[in-house]
Amino acid sequence: MLATLNPHVTITGTGSFLPERVISNDTLSEMVTGFDSERGGDFGTWVDQVTHVHERRFCEWPVRTNDLALPAARQALEVAGLEPKDIGLIIYASFTVSQDLPGDHCLFAENLGATNTPVFHLKAACAGSIYALGMAWGMVASGVYEHVLVIGAETASKALNFNDPITSIIFGDGAGAAVVSRREGSEGGGMLPAKLGFKYSPRNIHLGNSNIPVDVARFPDREIEPGVQLVEQALVEMESGPNVLRSAVMAMSEMLTCCLGYEPRALRKKEPGLMETIQGARVVPHQANGRIIDGLADRLRLPHERMVRTIYRYGNMSAASNLVALDFGLRHGNMARELDDDGRVTAVVTQKEHRFQAGELILLPSIGGGYLMGCSGFVAEPSLIERTQAQMAAAAPTA
Repeated sequence: MLATLNPHVTITGTGSFLPERVISNDTLSEMVTGFDSERGGDFGTWVDQVTHVHERRFCEWPVRTNDLALPAARQALEVAGLEPKDIGLIIYASFTVSQDLPGDHCLFAENLGATNTPVFHLKAACAGSIYALGMAWGMVASGVYEHVLVIGAETASKALNFNDPITSIIFGDGAGAAVVSRREGSEGGGMLPAKLGFKYSPRNIHLGNSNIPVDVARFPDREIEPGVQLVEQALVEMESGPNVLRSAVMAMSEMLTCCLGYEPRALRKKEPGLMETIQGARVVPHQANGRIIDGLADRLRLPHERMVRTIYRYGNMSAASNLVALDFGLRHGNMARELDDDGRVTAVVTQKEHRFQAGELILLPSIGGGYLMGCSGFVAEPSLIERTQAQMAAAAPTA
């Protein structure tokens, strides 16, 4: 690895939260109206083949985005051994905010109890949490703040057009959190400065109108006046096909390579130093699509167990994806599909034997609408592993 870890910056706690409502492919088939069964065949089989999503979580309509973020943040703070008042800055990444001004980020900080903590909303689509981790690294490395809380939270189900099967089958709701902290004494960890990138592509992922989605019922009753614009529901639209898949694989692999301090050509040439570093790492990619993750693993020559996948049960949670998958890797390990002889999914299993270990390098590449792209990385400290497992043990039901 050519890049230098900053031993004084590390991730001290992570958390995640998912709604209870599980939407299987069979359940989703009753909600999607635009699927052509004559061309696509069985809906569930088609969804799995196209995306590898077996199920996802949807929140109920009264639930707001910051309602998901709060328990994720509290979990991360508990692991880090911190109170809300200890946080110097909150970065709240989301493209599905429930309100614009005062924004979700303000309501989140107030409800968390970080009532005097500066907070802002970062909109970088699916790459939001990686952009936020990059900014958190800078704030902590420079000494401006001792602890920065990063949030990635989405209620994407509220922005889905269920007459558009290509888009509506992929997304789910959830929230993830991470605490980036300064350490004066090294525990053998450290964090890399994030590598961030941009390539303009206005159609790959976009909202179908420019309005912030607001529940019209929240407005006071009044007659519609001439010239007064109504607030429409914003619906996410996404392109598909080989070009999108290839662009995502190339972007995330190059960002990961650059985050490690190498030029993109080093991956094409399979330079030994780079490949050795990658193959000893845990890669936690944005859960864009199962085929994209498989393509990324192939390009990095990474075995299944070292590429974290939550796409099977959680779908694509945009800015929450990397952080939820990071927390899953620390707590539970990995997910794998079991297939029958015809390639159909019979079960999705959790592989606890692949939980992250102390001293492992963890890399988080992502790409989102814009295209915005990036990668962050850190070495897991023993204390992070120990505190996470202790929290799980304390929360486990007793016989």
